[in-house]
Amino acid sequence: MTRRALVPIVVCACLSATAAAQVKGRDRSKDIGPWRPWSFNAQPDARRSTGATPAEVQAFQARLQELAAIVKRAPAVSTPVGFAAEMWGSLSSYHETHPGSPPARAVPLSGNATFAAFLLFEFEENGRIRNEDMKGGETETLGFEVNDIGSQRYGGTIPDGWSSDTLDADAFVEPPTGAPVAGIPRIGDTFVIRNNPKPLWVPFALADALKPIQRNRLKAFEAARDEYAKRQAEFELWKSPARRAARRADREKAAKMIGGAKGEEFLTGMEKTEPQIEAQQAADVAPGGPLDKKVRAVEREQQEIEGIVAALSADDRRAPSCYERGATRLADRFRTLEGARATCRPLVKPNPDYFDPKLPRSAPQVVMLSLFTRCLDSRSTKNTTRAGCTINRELVNTMDWDAVRAWLDH
Repeated sequence: MTRRALVPIVVCACLSATAAAQVKGRDRSKDIGPWRPWSFNAQPDARRSTGATPAEVQAFQARLQELAAIVKRAPAVSTPVGFAAEMWGSLSSYHETHPGSPPARAVPLSGNATFAAFLLFEFEENGRIRNEDMKGGETETLGFEVNDIGSQRYGGTIPDGWSSDTLDADAFVEPPTGAPVAGIPRIGDTFVIRNNPKPLWVPFALADALKPIQRNRLKAFEAARDEYAKRQAEFELWKSPARRAARRADREKAAKMIGGAKGEEFLTGMEKTEPQIEAQQAADVAPGGPLDKKVRAVEREQQEIEGIVAALSADDRRAPSCYERGATRLADRFRTLEGARATCRPLVKPNPDYFDPKLPRSAPQVVMLSLFTRCLDSRSTKNTTRAGCTINRELVNTMDWDAVRAWLDH
């Protein structure tokens, strides 16, 4: 399954030109800014793909507004000093992109609430001092992703050789854990707030992990084989008497248009080139030539994966798998997790039984902080501008996360 969230703002790590200009003018870092009004977006595709009723959409927005109220109570942002604060929400789309994905009505609604702190600044326009306290601006936002446990939430790393169109599930390499912030555990690129102790993901079977390799290698072999056959057929047609005569007529016509000695010179040159072109094409399509070698190479790769799959026992096919990127042999890159080295990372997929089906579809069951890891690097932490990551860090460190946990699961 795939969820798509609306991204309603341009995220920028820099200040706008007008904001940069105000630094030279009046310092507004101590001014109290506004809380802009809440807004919510539920695009037609999101409503349609989720099968959400108007009442469910309204209920989901109400739950996001409850989360926004918790955010607003945080000491770091309750009174916006030096910045204008804003929160908005959106409903995400849902698409059953993989075999076995649950139908839309069987999963909770998902979406996000986004927080943004915009720098307060003033500028002169037509002789008047103006500001953008209530609209516009560029900043680093902080996302609260609700009810989405898909691979993209953690960074979405997939093995080399996989592609989304050949996968039967939203599978990915198990993300590493990181240092918590404000008591919130870090998983990959996100921070997870939840009460449900069920695992967020489950093992991905070895046979399923090898399917994308099988499909991609078969596709590559068939493409190379068909291209070789096409080039051979084209060369046979190119050598036919009719095509030779047509090319000769075209050369003679061009020579007449040029006229005189230059025309004769052109015709002589083209007559000499014809055998060279034919020799090159003949070499390209000959047995053992570059096209044939390419077919043989991809055929060997395709036979390799088919041999690996054929050799698997029934237990191995169902066994949890892992991926070791640095392994040379394909059979070592994708293997059973049991007995593997620590460098072989588990392959997993979202747990289809994580969400409680007894709860309303609008009920929040898990929240993940997105776009926050960029606020933790050394370059960001050195920036003290009263906007963006500076405020995001203060918010995360002063927010009532127990209140967020109490907000979940009902």
